Amino acid sequence: MTSLAKKYLISDSGLRKICKKYEVPLPKAGHWEKLRAGKEVDIIELPTDYKGENEITLAFRAEGDNSIKGQLSPEEELRDEIENDSRINLIVPDKLTNPHKLVAETKHAHFNNENRFSKNFTGYLRSPLSISATKLLYGRALRIMDTFVKAMEKRGHLFQLKNESAHVIIFGEEFEIAIREKNKRIPKPKTNSSWQEYDYIPSGILVFSLRISYHNIEWTDGRQPLENQLSKIIAKLEIKGVEERDRHLRWEKEREIKEEQDRIKRIKEQEIEQELNRFKQLKQKASRWQEACQIRAYLADIEAKATQEQSLTEDLTNWLKWAKKKVDWYDPTISAEDESLAGVDKENLTFKKSGYY
Repeated sequence: MTSLAKKYLISDSGLRKICKKYEVPLPKAGHWEKLRAGKEVDIIELPTDYKGENEITLAFRAEGDNSIKGQLSPEEELRDEIENDSRINLIVPDKLTNPHKLVAETKHAHFNNENRFSKNFTGYLRSPLSISATKLLYGRALRIMDTFVKAMEKRGHLFQLKNESAHVIIFGEEFEIAIREKNKRIPKPKTNSSWQEYDYIPSGILVFSLRISYHNIEWTDGRQPLENQLSKIIAKLEIKGVEERDRHLRWEKEREIKEEQDRIKRIKEQEIEQELNRFKQLKQKASRWQEACQIRAYLADIEAKATQEQSLTEDLTNWLKWAKKKVDWYDPTISAEDESLAGVDKENLTFKKSGYY
């Protein structure tokens, strides 16, 4: 499908859909590997009871044209671009030679572990790359990872150690990657225990996993082995890198907008608080002024009555003088000084002692 898609102006998935529509049988999994190995293969005949259209028209792809407008998804277009990127080599070799430093250090760490191959290759060893497989598949997993790491670096991406484990950095976003051998879960014979116990047996199937925002995306050996899915994996990673970068930029922008809104809100609240405090002060002064007027009226009435009754004694005259001085001190329109009341809060008429005697 990939080879034909390079010859005709169509994607491999588009060609597969056409074959399905016209009931054209496709080679089974392993067909081309058997041919390369010189083994016999079964060729499925066209169905004899097909009654639909019997002619398919495909356009040739112009030389150098690697795009298929209107037929490829963004991920398919990126995958096509990756497969035609002359800087990278996506062919997984049969033997590991000149491995990447991270791959070499991973292999060294694993092979220095005494129990490196029991039933399963432990995935909890501290090593740069997360690879977990039985001895039969371990070498293949290393070669796939080595090809992947080298291709990613050629694409301009970085690998960074974090907690002694390598993470791939794509457009500033960090992703965890791993290759592991899938296990089959086999129920054990039931015992008196109420819990069902299981044995976990290696399946011979490799899985490439990508950790994104607390969930995994996986590619598994199947109709296509992992070796033939590297362009798909890299394309998905790069697209997710852009999506995560844009998402974080969007979050950052939203955070900045929220902070600015909060700042404006705080300023507005401070302005309201200041205005409210000023009004409270105005109200308090108005109340004090009204009280001062009442006290003056009271003093004037006492003085007038005493004068009328000819009872304005020296003591009363001194008291009236003292009282008028205190009213002038209390009246906000006058606020006369009074050393005898220094430190007294006029609003609450309270005095805070200094603590010294």
